[in-house]
Amino acid sequence: MRWACVRRAGWMGVCLWLCLAAPGARAQQTPMEAAAAQLSGPIVHSKQRKIAIYDFSGPDKRMTELGKQLADDLSVALAKTANLEIEDRSRIEEQAKQVFYVPEIVADPESLLVFAQDLGAQAVVVGTISVRQDKWLSVDLKAYRVNNGKGIHGVMVSFPPSGEMAKLLAGNLSGDGQVDSSKYPEGKTTGYSVPRCISCPRADYSPEAARERLEGTVELMTIVGDDGRIKDVRVVKGLPAGLTLEAIKAVEHWQLQPATGPDGKPVAVRQIIIVQFKL
Repeated sequence: MRWACVRRAGWMGVCLWLCLAAPGARAQQTPMEAAAAQLSGPIVHSKQRKIAIYDFSGPDKRMTELGKQLADDLSVALAKTANLEIEDRSRIEEQAKQVFYVPEIVADPESLLVFAQDLGAQAVVVGTISVRQDKWLSVDLKAYRVNNGKGIHGVMVSFPPSGEMAKLLAGNLSGDGQVDSSKYPEGKTTGYSVPRCISCPRADYSPEAARERLEGTVELMTIVGDDGRIKDVRVVKGLPAGLTLEAIKAVEHWQLQPATGPDGKPVAVRQIIIVQFKL
């Protein structure tokens, strides 16, 4: 017998718990099938047909293989439940690599919606995994409109993890083709200085952003080498209308005075760079 509890959370705070433990067809629902049954109606009612489902984050904002697997399961279940256009998840992953988004982008709703706009999605579904005191897993799912960021519906699903789930939860997602920034010390930590600009030209405005008179900041996680050059760039917080890529193009050509380590010698460091766009 499979147990799964689903809490249907409306945006006004009304909650309803549904426990799937009875025999028969409904008892065989997986947790993500149960969640899809609760999410599909409100999404269809919102008339947002093209849906992007991102890897689930957590616990502690970690990106794990389990978060990826559960997002895959929800994608399949939603496609079967309702007449919705579910974005190919492999395309989402490829798009994230092309525009240099860090996997943790899902923890920042503002940047996530920017990413969804780039995909052409009308709504996004995000999930956060947590571990209860009784060792059950809970997945908090929320659907948002992309055009204005307003919530469509929320569902919480709780279930006991299988042995395979526990293994997937323990492993972080591999960063294929990405530099492991955790191996580098962070600038301005004990014994390490901060890289300083020598030549840091402003980023250009994209024509679309200029027409729309967009302003804001792009936040980039970079590796600044011991020669003062940017070795790797990942987007922590983006902006729409091509401004994120303009920020990346700009910093890739910056020349910095490298950070120094405890011994006073130049050293490669992990450094957050903020690129501001202001008309």
